[in-house]
Amino acid sequence: MTDVGDSRPEKEGVTDEGGESSDEGLDASRRHVLRGVGIAGVGLGLGRFATRQQETFSLGGEVQEWRGRAPSSIADQSNPTLSLQAGMQYAVTWENLDGLPHNIVIQNEAGEQLVRSELITEQGATQTVTFTASSEMTTYLCEVHPNTMVGDVNVSGSGGGGNQTATTTEQTTTEQQDGAGYFEQGPEVGVEVIAQGMTAPTDHALPGDGSDRQFVTDQTGEVWIVTENGREQTPFIDVSDRMVTLGEFNGSYANPSQAYDERGLLGIDFHPSFAENRKFYLHYSAPPNEQTPDGWDHVEVVSEFTASTDLTTGDPESERILLQFQKPQYNHDGGPMAFGPDGYLYVPMGDGGGANDDMYGHVQDWYDRNAGGNGQDVTQNLLGDVVRIDVDATEGDRPYGIPDDNPFVGTDGLDEIYAYGFRNPYGISFDSEGNLFVADAGQNLFEEVDVVERGGNYGWNVKEGTHCFSTENPGDPMAITDCPSNEPNSGPYDGSPLIDPVIEFPHTYQGESVGITVIGGHRYEAGGIPELQGKYVFGIWTSDPARSEPDGRVLAATPPENFGGAGGTTTGNADLWPVQELAIQGGFDYFVRMFGQGSNGDVYVLANKRGAPEGDTGVLLGLVPTGDGGTTTTTGNATTTGTDGGTTPSETTTGGGDAETTTDGGGSETTTTTSAPGPSVLLSAAAVLGGIGLAAKRRLEDDD
Repeated sequence: MTDVGDSRPEKEGVTDEGGESSDEGLDASRRHVLRGVGIAGVGLGLGRFATRQQETFSLGGEVQEWRGRAPSSIADQSNPTLSLQAGMQYAVTWENLDGLPHNIVIQNEAGEQLVRSELITEQGATQTVTFTASSEMTTYLCEVHPNTMVGDVNVSGSGGGGNQTATTTEQTTTEQQDGAGYFEQGPEVGVEVIAQGMTAPTDHALPGDGSDRQFVTDQTGEVWIVTENGREQTPFIDVSDRMVTLGEFNGSYANPSQAYDERGLLGIDFHPSFAENRKFYLHYSAPPNEQTPDGWDHVEVVSEFTASTDLTTGDPESERILLQFQKPQYNHDGGPMAFGPDGYLYVPMGDGGGANDDMYGHVQDWYDRNAGGNGQDVTQNLLGDVVRIDVDATEGDRPYGIPDDNPFVGTDGLDEIYAYGFRNPYGISFDSEGNLFVADAGQNLFEEVDVVERGGNYGWNVKEGTHCFSTENPGDPMAITDCPSNEPNSGPYDGSPLIDPVIEFPHTYQGESVGITVIGGHRYEAGGIPELQGKYVFGIWTSDPARSEPDGRVLAATPPENFGGAGGTTTGNADLWPVQELAIQGGFDYFVRMFGQGSNGDVYVLANKRGAPEGDTGVLLGLVPTGDGGTTTTTGNATTTGTDGGTTPSETTTGGGDAETTTDGGGSETTTTTSAPGPSVLLSAAAVLGGIGLAAKRRLEDDD
């Protein structure tokens, strides 16, 4: 097991550090992705900016830390304390060392922003922030990586209080890439509001009892009943009293002041015989218990509950805990569960959290070139796996049974594992032919969707998507190019191939953001929208690299003609499926949270307008033919439906936007001025097209 004190952070970025690299021998799909990612990482060397401030601090910024440079009192210090005199003017000049999105924010004790600069994403670019010190200032940090790039501000004296004015000079470009983008344009569809007034909907299920009810879980702990009249006012069951307090964290990974949280009530499914036995299953995040190691964050719980005799309410006191996953970090918690056509319950679980699968609580695996990790381990824990259990049986001291054909039964591997090699499997579904789909959220560069088979190894942290992954250089897709394509041929492994995804997309392509965090969906098997028939409909949480704007995307992937069949036929390591972006009539200004499916094969989108579990903008939307549904508009926290195509400005977690001059919550005005390239800028046209203006204009709530 790795050292508990090891706290290397997650490099959750949108660009890599290198330029375009040779990709001879790669299939067309991988060349398409790598060229886009490579161009996105080209940096522009810009001229210097002279300041007249009384004192200047110089820092280097990378995802692990702020590194002090000058004055000598902070040189080589990690996240050095900035000692200021109230009322004096200062400049902080810093260099982007890793080509990932960073900015600098100065906050007061309440976490309110007093000074904020725009994001810059080019490696080697510098930025100067000028401000007058005030006694309110307590902390400086990077919004994108506030867990690791954070230091104290120590202000002496009493002058200079009140609103501060900051002038930011970004040494980067704001030129944006023209073009059609990464995804092809797909068919136009409408959306219809089925239910509203939730916070952050996380899963959708049908009880199969003939009632035509739908059930939606809310991250805050409620299960809502949805009927033809919308969401009922009283929840079916509320388990918030046994959950963690959202926004309060244990361990050393999370930023104590962040609002972003991946924990909560994350999944629901009903027993196939719910109408007779009244049993249903919830997946939620519980506080640490007696088995939780010191310094770890929480416990992921899967429990069985029983409904009332009339099936109208769930009984919280009927809980029977089936599975408990001890989680070292707050993130990568998996999400929905699913009963398969075999009657067994399939539970995806993330790798433990943090980054790289190599932090504390992440065990060493067979692949020595990378540190970690839980994804490849099959003997010590159930993290990074899809677990399959029999809820109708018990076995020894287990409150569940083990299917006889689980792949590691009778070996040194853990009996519960069905498939492994996952980072954060987020979205699971079976189609009508028994094919099992699992979306796996990526880290710095690539997102993926897998067709999962029994005993399959899906590569993490040897690979991210179809590409070799490096724990030392996670932002560089070419850091390792010769990773193994098979697992070891020694027990409990059997030498099988690492299975590539059927769907993959990059975080950035040719200088533009594609999206962050894949959200798993369902095959569309209804007749209402013929253009979607048989396609796998899924999504992207947001395409805003700063993760504050509700800018989700709804996608549809087309399987090959020979795909499918009883028993869950997969395609092996074949070509990636073509993906289109659906054109949502009237626009779509939501975070995509999850997908659901109706009894007739329709697909629903679970969404909201907040990047954190707060507010009541959560909705259940149905995909419908154009003209059948209205667009959704938001005024405050009330969502209404219209047919005129008009929308109001979207609600976000942190405010802000694309304007060059904004006023933040602390009352200070931040002005961004972009300097022109100096004479040293001798770059090809492709490099200029790679300048990321989009990423430099947005803001972050936290990592995914």
